[in-house]
Amino acid sequence: MTRRNIYIIVSVLAILASALCAASIYSAQSVESSSVALADSLAEADSSRTITLLFAGDLMQHTQQIKAGQRPDGGYDYSACFQYMKPEIERADVAIANFETTLAGPPYTGYPQFCSPDRFLQDCRDAGFDIMLTANNHVCDRYKAGIERTIQVMDSLGVPHLGSYVNQQQRDQNYPFLLEKNGFRIVLLNYTYATNGIPVRKPNVVNYIDKKVMAADIAKAKTMNPDAIIACMHWGIEYTLREVPEQRQLADWLFSQGVTHVIGGHPHVVEPMEVRTDARGKKHVLVYSMGNFISNMTKANTTGGMTVRLQLKKQHQQTTLENADYSLYFVSRPEMNTRGQYFVYPVTMPNHLLTARECAVRNQFTTAARALFKKQNKGVAERLIPVK
Repeated sequence: MTRRNIYIIVSVLAILASALCAASIYSAQSVESSSVALADSLAEADSSRTITLLFAGDLMQHTQQIKAGQRPDGGYDYSACFQYMKPEIERADVAIANFETTLAGPPYTGYPQFCSPDRFLQDCRDAGFDIMLTANNHVCDRYKAGIERTIQVMDSLGVPHLGSYVNQQQRDQNYPFLLEKNGFRIVLLNYTYATNGIPVRKPNVVNYIDKKVMAADIAKAKTMNPDAIIACMHWGIEYTLREVPEQRQLADWLFSQGVTHVIGGHPHVVEPMEVRTDARGKKHVLVYSMGNFISNMTKANTTGGMTVRLQLKKQHQQTTLENADYSLYFVSRPEMNTRGQYFVYPVTMPNHLLTARECAVRNQFTTAARALFKKQNKGVAERLIPVK
């Protein structure tokens, strides 16, 4: 064998050895990468996600509120109304409230047929409310034009909403409402008992409490791979501190159909709440009424309300209720605070920051609410809002 042939053979062997070494390294890297990917996947499957949902009562605009919100230049500004509750609202991952007025344009009116300046919605949004419920007894107050313009303004301001629709096609496309946040898929439903005798004019659609329709909506919601289905119900009897049999029966039916939690409103006063545990050990929240969030109402027990907070946890593809609590607040009217505006205060506001009349209203409301809840609440405790 010549020296040249030997050189060629040695070179080939060196190349093969190098290739085998590279392949070995590549194989090791592949195994290592696969192991890391598998570990990451297992860690992700084992990790937990959480979401905090905050529900509030009725956002109302009586005539006196409209007047108080008007500025010297003719515009409107309601931002001050929410300044003391804004940190609490923004603290939640998602905040949801009942928008119990319309945005039909001027003239602006209060009870009995509500119509508010667009700025009211804007300031509610800027206070931290993310989603508006519109299926309530005042949704038709300005008839077809009111329904449609309210939807138009909400869309223009980027405020998601559910409960009323321009037509059936829009409802079919957007309802049930799917909320996607923090890795959760939560379906929201919204229905009202009536619209104060004002009929819904075609092609508009308002979600009424109708078991046949609701059953179909819940069935559709189940196909959306939800982690929870939450029904927001406009029901009950005004100014009644206890739920009526119809509310209990409907809540039972909703749970039997597969709804996870039920959050109610309309009576303008707070009503009891409970956590139920089903046969599988799953927990379900039932809130009958959260009262008003902001209004000019002065009847006993209508001067305040509560926010309800649900904390959900998702682990191993299972979603559970980690906690449910409520916080109380009250509304200060201009004649109470001498500042010419309406304010929503947490009941934890220090006495030295309130007038004597504000303290009196707060004390009356909180005493009655806490006495009611001490007797009737099941598994839902009060959470005090810190005031800086």
